[in-house]
Amino acid sequence: MYTHPLRDQIIAEVHARPFQQISAPLALLQVAILHDGEPQEAVERRVRELATSEGFELEAGGNGFFFCRQGQRALRYEPHSEFYSLTLYRFGETEAPELPGSWSEQLLGAFLCGVEVLFRSEAADFDSWAEVHFNAGLPGASQVNGSDVMGQAAALRTNFRVRSDNGYNRVLVQEKGGMTLFQAGRLLQRICEIETYRHMALLALPLALETMPMVSRLDQQLADVVERIAEPDSDAAQLLQELMALAAQVEGLSAHTANRFSATEAYFALVDRRIAELRESRIEGLQTVEQFMERRLDPAHRTCRSTGERIERLSQRIGRSTDLIRSQVDLSIENQSRDLLRGINHRARSQLRLQAKLESFTVIVVTYYAFDLIDRTLRNVVVDEALETRASFLLSASVPLIALGLYWYVRRLLKGYDKDEE
Repeated sequence: MYTHPLRDQIIAEVHARPFQQISAPLALLQVAILHDGEPQEAVERRVRELATSEGFELEAGGNGFFFCRQGQRALRYEPHSEFYSLTLYRFGETEAPELPGSWSEQLLGAFLCGVEVLFRSEAADFDSWAEVHFNAGLPGASQVNGSDVMGQAAALRTNFRVRSDNGYNRVLVQEKGGMTLFQAGRLLQRICEIETYRHMALLALPLALETMPMVSRLDQQLADVVERIAEPDSDAAQLLQELMALAAQVEGLSAHTANRFSATEAYFALVDRRIAELRESRIEGLQTVEQFMERRLDPAHRTCRSTGERIERLSQRIGRSTDLIRSQVDLSIENQSRDLLRGINHRARSQLRLQAKLESFTVIVVTYYAFDLIDRTLRNVVVDEALETRASFLLSASVPLIALGLYWYVRRLLKGYDKDEE
């Protein structure tokens, strides 16, 4: 027995993104950055260099996820297939941390979204605290959303708005008692993941809006081609060529959008799952996170899904139309083959009829040779002249019988060849 070469990797994957033990008060900032063509190795190497320059101690030779703490601050790096996230923690206070120094210019990739989570212990002025942060009641202020979460062990408030001062969304969380350190860590991580995954899911929306008119145009072109299929004077070869051109465009469109739309479905599923894991309890007068996402994200989700399904259905319709034209072409070829065989059969019957018409000439010739052969035989065999004369007379009288016998024999040989078989 030997150890499977992937055993260590499989074991490590189970613990690749552990929840942190967190207690209030605490503030964190998480940013999600798309790779945007940058190699993951280069991204991780740059993140480690920046973390080391800020005084964080990292494990030598490590790769992938890491969490390091230095005093009252901590850094968490989490790689994903399309993006990576950086989470900065500030323990002991509720003032959100900022990206150090020139990290914004030195980090590789394209910034997508960021969220600040302020987590504090239980207090009586939570709603007032939320009004201060979200400017509730002021002109231009947005609606505050919130609920009790984790079985009413904590309360949550946010407006899902990007702040004008730093470009991040802000979420306020207050402990209400009964949460363990790991539960608090799971709650804050789920909040960050909801913010990140909803932005990743919406990456497909601009692509869907751009693709929809193209799909409609191709759909109309296909409808025009299908209408021409039923026309009696339609050129099947031309129609088939047009369908092939349409199929090439649709397949190119599918190749361009399929990965993004399938990833969007996965991200929307993750958002729904993370929201369900919050275990929200509705508060009268406030819209829950689930209600907000259902109202604001569901139309975008349906648009992306509808676009992908329309492309798939269009491809299937082109396939069915192509099969229809091919069936017409096959039927036309069969008709041509039938006509060709019918012509060949007609010519063969004509030849047989001509041969049957020549039977009489054949009978006459054979009768002549038969009569001559018998006559010469009688002359050589019969010595008596009177008997020879009588035999010659009988032979001459039997010429019609010989002709009829030969005619009957020839007709028997050719019987049925001049008839049209069904």
